[in-house]
Amino acid sequence: MHQSGNRIQKLVEPLKTGELLAKEGFISLDDIETALSIQKKRIQSMSTKKNRFLGMILCDLNLITPVDNFYVLYKYNKIQTLQSVLVSENKISRQALEHHCVLSREKNIPLISYLLKTGLISTQDMQQILFDLFHVPLRSLRDFVFNEKDRQLLVRVLDKQKSRENRIVPLGMKDNTLLFGITDPENMVFIHHLNEKFPQYRFKVVFIPHWGFGQISRIIYSYHSESEPEIEPEHLKDRSLDLSFLLKFKTSITDPDLEKDAIQTLYHRYEQLHHLAGQQKKENRQDDFNQFIHLVHKKITREYKSCSIEFSLKKEDNGVKIIAFPKR
Repeated sequence: MHQSGNRIQKLVEPLKTGELLAKEGFISLDDIETALSIQKKRIQSMSTKKNRFLGMILCDLNLITPVDNFYVLYKYNKIQTLQSVLVSENKISRQALEHHCVLSREKNIPLISYLLKTGLISTQDMQQILFDLFHVPLRSLRDFVFNEKDRQLLVRVLDKQKSRENRIVPLGMKDNTLLFGITDPENMVFIHHLNEKFPQYRFKVVFIPHWGFGQISRIIYSYHSESEPEIEPEHLKDRSLDLSFLLKFKTSITDPDLEKDAIQTLYHRYEQLHHLAGQQKKENRQDDFNQFIHLVHKKITREYKSCSIEFSLKKEDNGVKIIAFPKR
Protein backbone atom coordinates (compact mmCIF):
# COMPACT_ATOMS: atom_id res chain seq x y z
CA MET A 1 0.00 0.00 0.00
CA HIS A 2 2.86 2.37 0.74
CA GLN A 3 4.26 1.87 -2.74
CA SER A 4 0.86 2.56 -4.34
CA GLY A 5 0.59 5.72 -2.26
CA ASN A 6 3.90 6.95 -3.64
CA ARG A 7 2.64 6.39 -7.17
CA ILE A 8 -0.51 8.42 -6.51
CA GLN A 9 1.60 11.26 -5.16
CA LYS A 10 3.66 11.24 -8.36
CA LEU A 11 0.55 11.61 -10.49
CA VAL A 12 -0.58 14.65 -8.52
CA GLU A 13 2.65 16.51 -9.28
CA PRO A 14 3.55 17.85 -12.77
CA LEU A 15 3.84 14.78 -14.94
CA LYS A 16 7.20 13.63 -16.26
CA THR A 17 7.88 11.80 -19.52
CA GLY A 18 7.22 8.31 -18.21
CA GLU A 19 4.03 9.35 -16.43
CA LEU A 20 2.74 11.07 -19.56
CA LEU A 21 3.37 7.92 -21.58
CA ALA A 22 1.51 5.92 -18.92
CA LYS A 23 -1.34 8.43 -18.93
CA GLU A 24 -1.68 7.99 -22.70
CA GLY A 25 -1.73 4.21 -22.25
CA PHE A 26 1.58 3.36 -23.92
CA ILE A 27 3.30 1.89 -20.85
CA SER A 28 2.60 0.87 -17.25
CA LEU A 29 3.99 2.38 -14.05
CA ASP A 30 6.12 -0.78 -13.66
CA ASP A 31 7.69 -0.02 -17.05
CA ILE A 32 8.67 3.42 -15.76
CA GLU A 33 10.42 1.89 -12.74
CA THR A 34 12.33 -0.51 -14.99
CA ALA A 35 13.48 2.30 -17.28
CA LEU A 36 14.42 4.55 -14.33
CA SER A 37 16.51 1.74 -12.87
CA ILE A 38 18.41 1.38 -16.15
CA GLN A 39 18.84 5.15 -16.39
CA LYS A 40 20.25 5.27 -12.86
CA LYS A 41 22.78 2.53 -13.64
CA ARG A 42 23.88 4.41 -16.77
CA ILE A 43 24.42 7.61 -14.76
CA GLN A 44 26.47 5.72 -12.16
CA SER A 45 28.60 4.10 -14.85
CA MET A 46 31.90 5.92 -15.34
CA SER A 47 31.97 4.79 -18.98
CA THR A 48 28.75 6.63 -19.90
CA LYS A 49 29.43 10.14 -21.16
CA LYS A 50 25.82 11.20 -21.77
CA ASN A 51 22.65 10.73 -19.83
CA ARG A 52 20.05 8.92 -21.95
CA PHE A 53 16.50 10.22 -22.05
CA LEU A 54 13.90 8.00 -20.40
CA GLY A 55 11.89 7.78 -23.63
CA MET A 56 14.94 6.48 -25.49
CA ILE A 57 15.45 3.77 -22.87
CA LEU A 58 11.81 2.73 -23.26
CA CYS A 59 12.42 2.53 -27.02
CA ASP A 60 15.48 0.35 -26.38
CA LEU A 61 13.27 -1.96 -24.32
CA ASN A 62 10.78 -2.07 -27.22
CA LEU A 63 8.02 -0.86 -24.89
CA ILE A 64 7.23 2.13 -27.12
CA THR A 65 8.28 3.34 -30.57
CA PRO A 66 10.10 6.62 -31.26
CA VAL A 67 6.88 7.81 -32.90
CA ASP A 68 4.94 7.11 -29.67
CA ASN A 69 7.52 8.99 -27.63
CA PHE A 70 7.62 12.02 -29.91
CA TYR A 71 3.83 12.24 -30.18
CA VAL A 72 3.31 12.29 -26.40
CA LEU A 73 6.09 14.81 -25.73
CA TYR A 74 4.85 17.00 -28.58
CA LYS A 75 1.26 16.81 -27.32
CA TYR A 76 2.31 18.07 -23.87
CA ASN A 77 4.82 20.61 -25.20
CA LYS A 78 7.82 18.83 -23.72
CA ILE A 79 9.84 18.26 -26.90
CA GLN A 80 13.51 19.17 -26.83
CA THR A 81 14.04 20.57 -30.30
CA LEU A 82 16.85 19.94 -32.74
CA GLN A 83 17.58 23.67 -32.73
CA SER A 84 18.08 23.80 -28.94
CA VAL A 85 20.49 20.85 -29.04
CA LEU A 86 22.52 22.32 -31.91
CA VAL A 87 22.99 25.51 -29.90
CA SER A 88 23.64 23.81 -26.53
CA GLU A 89 26.29 21.55 -28.07
CA ASN A 90 27.94 24.55 -29.77
CA LYS A 91 27.41 23.20 -33.26
CA ILE A 92 26.13 26.62 -34.36
CA SER A 93 25.40 29.94 -32.68
CA ARG A 94 21.81 30.83 -31.85
CA GLN A 95 21.93 33.93 -34.05
CA ALA A 96 23.31 32.02 -37.03
CA LEU A 97 20.78 29.21 -36.56
CA GLU A 98 17.84 31.64 -36.49
CA HIS A 99 19.13 33.21 -39.71
CA HIS A 100 19.42 29.85 -41.48
CA CYS A 101 15.99 28.73 -40.19
CA VAL A 102 14.53 31.72 -42.02
CA LEU A 103 16.47 30.84 -45.19
CA SER A 104 15.37 27.20 -45.06
CA ARG A 105 11.73 28.28 -44.85
CA GLU A 106 12.17 30.73 -47.72
CA LYS A 107 13.70 28.00 -49.88
CA ASN A 108 11.03 25.52 -48.70
CA ILE A 109 13.67 23.01 -47.60
CA PRO A 110 13.37 21.13 -44.26
CA LEU A 111 15.92 22.41 -41.75
CA ILE A 112 17.78 19.09 -41.47
CA SER A 113 18.30 18.93 -45.23
CA TYR A 114 19.25 22.61 -45.43
CA LEU A 115 21.93 22.30 -42.73
CA LEU A 116 23.38 19.22 -44.42
CA LYS A 117 23.29 20.68 -47.94
CA THR A 118 25.05 23.89 -46.89
CA GLY A 119 27.62 21.98 -44.85
CA LEU A 120 26.80 23.92 -41.69
CA ILE A 121 26.44 20.61 -39.81
CA SER A 122 28.35 17.47 -40.77
CA THR A 123 26.44 14.32 -41.64
CA GLN A 124 28.13 12.48 -38.76
CA ASP A 125 27.13 15.13 -36.21
CA MET A 126 23.58 15.25 -37.53
CA GLN A 127 23.24 11.46 -37.41
CA GLN A 128 24.36 11.35 -33.79
CA ILE A 129 22.17 14.23 -32.64
CA LEU A 130 19.03 12.91 -34.34
CA PHE A 131 19.47 9.45 -32.89
CA ASP A 132 20.23 10.71 -29.38
CA LEU A 133 17.28 13.09 -29.48
CA PHE A 134 14.61 11.05 -31.27
CA HIS A 135 15.98 7.49 -31.49
CA VAL A 136 15.54 7.76 -35.26
CA PRO A 137 18.45 7.17 -37.68
CA LEU A 138 19.40 9.39 -40.62
CA ARG A 139 19.59 7.34 -43.83
CA SER A 140 21.15 8.40 -47.14
CA LEU A 141 19.03 6.01 -49.29
CA ARG A 142 21.95 5.38 -51.64
CA ASP A 143 21.56 1.65 -51.02
CA PHE A 144 17.76 1.73 -51.02
CA VAL A 145 16.14 -1.13 -52.96
CA PHE A 146 12.40 -0.96 -53.55
CA ASN A 147 10.34 -4.14 -53.43
CA GLU A 148 7.73 -3.92 -56.16
CA LYS A 149 5.43 -6.24 -54.18
CA ASP A 150 5.01 -3.54 -51.53
CA ARG A 151 3.77 -0.83 -53.89
CA GLN A 152 0.02 -1.48 -53.75
CA LEU A 153 -0.11 -1.49 -49.95
CA LEU A 154 2.19 1.52 -49.54
CA VAL A 155 0.25 3.84 -51.85
CA ARG A 156 -3.01 2.89 -50.14
CA VAL A 157 -1.67 3.61 -46.68
CA LEU A 158 -0.18 6.94 -47.82
CA ASP A 159 -1.38 8.39 -51.11
CA LYS A 160 0.69 10.58 -53.40
CA GLN A 161 -0.96 13.86 -52.43
CA LYS A 162 -0.48 13.43 -48.67
CA SER A 163 3.06 12.22 -49.29
CA ARG A 164 3.87 15.44 -51.16
CA GLU A 165 2.09 17.71 -48.69
CA ASN A 166 3.96 16.29 -45.69
CA ARG A 167 7.20 15.26 -47.45
CA ILE A 168 6.87 11.75 -46.09
CA VAL A 169 7.36 8.66 -48.22
CA PRO A 170 6.63 4.96 -47.50
CA LEU A 171 9.75 2.88 -48.10
CA GLY A 172 8.67 -0.70 -47.62
CA MET A 173 7.18 -3.39 -45.43
CA LYS A 174 8.83 -6.20 -43.49
CA ASP A 175 6.80 -8.67 -41.46
CA ASN A 176 4.17 -6.48 -39.79
CA THR A 177 6.16 -3.24 -39.89
CA LEU A 178 5.80 -0.35 -42.35
CA LEU A 179 8.86 1.88 -42.79
CA PHE A 180 8.52 5.57 -43.68
CA GLY A 181 11.08 8.17 -44.66
CA ILE A 182 10.48 11.53 -42.97
CA THR A 183 12.19 14.87 -43.57
CA ASP A 184 11.25 16.73 -40.38
CA PRO A 185 10.80 15.64 -36.73
CA GLU A 186 7.23 16.95 -36.61
CA ASN A 187 6.36 14.46 -39.38
CA MET A 188 6.13 11.93 -36.53
CA VAL A 189 2.87 13.52 -35.35
CA PHE A 190 1.36 12.82 -38.79
CA ILE A 191 2.78 9.27 -38.71
CA HIS A 192 1.17 8.68 -35.30
CA HIS A 193 -2.28 9.68 -36.58
CA LEU A 194 -1.76 7.61 -39.73
CA ASN A 195 -0.85 4.60 -37.59
CA GLU A 196 -4.15 4.97 -35.72
CA LYS A 197 -5.95 4.30 -39.02
CA PHE A 198 -3.92 1.12 -39.52
CA PRO A 199 -3.41 -0.20 -35.96
CA GLN A 200 -2.68 -3.75 -37.12
CA TYR A 201 0.75 -2.55 -38.30
CA ARG A 202 3.74 -1.19 -36.47
CA PHE A 203 5.11 2.02 -38.00
CA LYS A 204 8.82 2.86 -38.00
CA VAL A 205 10.57 5.93 -39.40
CA VAL A 206 13.98 7.05 -40.63
CA PHE A 207 15.10 10.57 -41.44
CA ILE A 208 15.91 11.08 -45.11
CA PRO A 209 17.27 14.18 -46.90
CA HIS A 210 14.85 16.28 -48.93
CA TRP A 211 16.52 15.35 -52.22
CA GLY A 212 16.23 11.68 -51.26
CA PHE A 213 12.51 12.17 -50.67
CA GLY A 214 12.04 13.39 -54.25
CA GLN A 215 13.93 10.47 -55.77
CA ILE A 216 12.14 7.79 -53.77
CA SER A 217 8.74 9.43 -54.22
CA ARG A 218 9.11 9.16 -58.00
CA ILE A 219 9.90 5.46 -57.65
CA ILE A 220 7.04 4.65 -55.25
CA TYR A 221 4.33 6.60 -57.06
CA SER A 222 5.54 6.23 -60.68
CA TYR A 223 2.76 3.80 -61.60
CA HIS A 224 0.12 5.13 -59.23
CA SER A 225 -2.73 6.99 -60.85
CA GLU A 226 -4.21 9.80 -58.77
CA SER A 227 -7.51 9.22 -60.56
CA GLU A 228 -7.87 5.71 -59.14
CA PRO A 229 -11.07 5.41 -57.05
CA GLU A 230 -10.75 5.10 -53.29
CA ILE A 231 -11.38 1.51 -52.23
CA GLU A 232 -11.09 -0.29 -48.96
CA PRO A 233 -7.55 -1.72 -48.68
CA GLU A 234 -7.41 -5.50 -48.89
CA HIS A 235 -5.69 -5.74 -45.50
CA LEU A 236 -8.78 -4.23 -43.84
CA LYS A 237 -11.02 -6.80 -45.51
CA ASP A 238 -8.94 -9.61 -44.06
CA ARG A 239 -10.36 -10.09 -40.57
CA SER A 240 -7.82 -12.83 -39.73
CA LEU A 241 -4.95 -10.33 -39.49
CA ASP A 242 -2.63 -10.24 -36.50
CA LEU A 243 -4.07 -7.67 -34.09
CA SER A 244 -1.40 -8.18 -31.45
CA PHE A 245 -0.38 -4.51 -31.35
CA LEU A 246 -3.90 -3.51 -30.32
CA LEU A 247 -4.28 -6.40 -27.91
CA LYS A 248 -1.00 -5.56 -26.17
CA PHE A 249 -2.40 -2.17 -25.20
CA LYS A 250 -2.79 -1.63 -21.44
CA THR A 251 -3.60 1.39 -19.34
CA SER A 252 -3.61 1.82 -15.57
CA ILE A 253 -6.34 4.02 -14.09
CA THR A 254 -6.27 5.32 -10.52
CA ASP A 255 -9.10 7.87 -10.66
CA PRO A 256 -11.55 7.57 -13.61
CA ASP A 257 -12.87 11.09 -12.99
CA LEU A 258 -9.41 12.62 -13.43
CA GLU A 259 -7.98 10.26 -16.07
CA LYS A 260 -10.47 10.83 -18.87
CA ASP A 261 -7.70 10.80 -21.51
CA ALA A 262 -6.73 7.25 -20.53
CA ILE A 263 -10.35 6.08 -20.77
CA GLN A 264 -10.73 7.83 -24.13
CA THR A 265 -7.59 6.09 -25.46
CA LEU A 266 -8.88 2.72 -24.27
CA TYR A 267 -12.24 3.37 -25.92
CA HIS A 268 -10.54 4.35 -29.19
CA ARG A 269 -8.61 1.02 -29.24
CA TYR A 270 -11.85 -0.78 -28.34
CA GLU A 271 -13.65 0.65 -31.36
CA GLN A 272 -10.67 -0.08 -33.64
CA LEU A 273 -10.83 -3.76 -32.70
CA HIS A 274 -14.56 -3.83 -33.37
CA HIS A 275 -14.04 -2.22 -36.78
CA LEU A 276 -11.26 -4.61 -37.77
CA ALA A 277 -13.47 -7.50 -36.71
CA GLY A 278 -16.06 -6.32 -39.22
CA GLN A 279 -18.61 -5.09 -36.70
CA GLN A 280 -20.58 -1.88 -37.07
CA LYS A 281 -20.17 0.84 -34.48
CA LYS A 282 -23.16 1.30 -32.18
CA GLU A 283 -24.36 4.81 -31.48
CA ASN A 284 -23.80 6.36 -28.04
CA ARG A 285 -21.40 3.57 -27.02
CA GLN A 286 -18.93 6.14 -25.64
CA ASP A 287 -21.19 7.01 -22.69
CA ASP A 288 -21.93 3.34 -21.96
CA PHE A 289 -18.22 2.57 -22.13
CA ASN A 290 -17.28 5.37 -19.70
CA GLN A 291 -19.97 4.28 -17.25
CA PHE A 292 -18.79 0.67 -17.46
CA ILE A 293 -15.18 1.63 -16.68
CA HIS A 294 -16.31 3.66 -13.65
CA LEU A 295 -18.43 0.80 -12.32
CA VAL A 296 -15.72 -1.84 -12.83
CA HIS A 297 -13.09 0.40 -11.26
CA LYS A 298 -15.28 1.05 -8.21
CA LYS A 299 -16.09 -2.64 -7.76
CA ILE A 300 -12.50 -3.91 -8.05
CA THR A 301 -10.99 -1.22 -5.82
CA ARG A 302 -13.49 -2.08 -3.08
CA GLU A 303 -13.02 -5.83 -3.39
CA TYR A 304 -9.22 -5.93 -3.66
CA LYS A 305 -8.31 -2.73 -1.78
CA SER A 306 -6.29 -1.66 -4.81
CA CYS A 307 -5.80 1.97 -5.84
CA SER A 308 -4.99 1.36 -9.49
CA ILE A 309 -6.71 -0.89 -12.03
CA GLU A 310 -5.05 -2.10 -15.24
CA PHE A 311 -7.38 -2.32 -18.25
CA SER A 312 -6.70 -4.19 -21.51
CA LEU A 313 -8.67 -5.68 -24.40
CA LYS A 314 -9.30 -9.24 -25.54
CA LYS A 315 -10.67 -10.39 -28.89
CA GLU A 316 -13.43 -12.98 -28.80
CA ASP A 317 -15.55 -14.56 -31.53
CA ASN A 318 -18.58 -12.51 -30.61
CA GLY A 319 -16.81 -9.21 -30.00
CA VAL A 320 -14.23 -7.43 -27.85
CA LYS A 321 -13.91 -8.01 -24.13
CA ILE A 322 -12.54 -5.53 -21.57
CA ILE A 323 -10.13 -7.09 -19.05
CA ALA A 324 -9.50 -5.44 -15.66
CA PHE A 325 -6.96 -6.43 -13.00
CA PRO A 326 -6.01 -4.77 -9.69
CA LYS A 327 -2.48 -3.36 -9.63
CA ARG A 328 -0.44 -4.26 -6.58
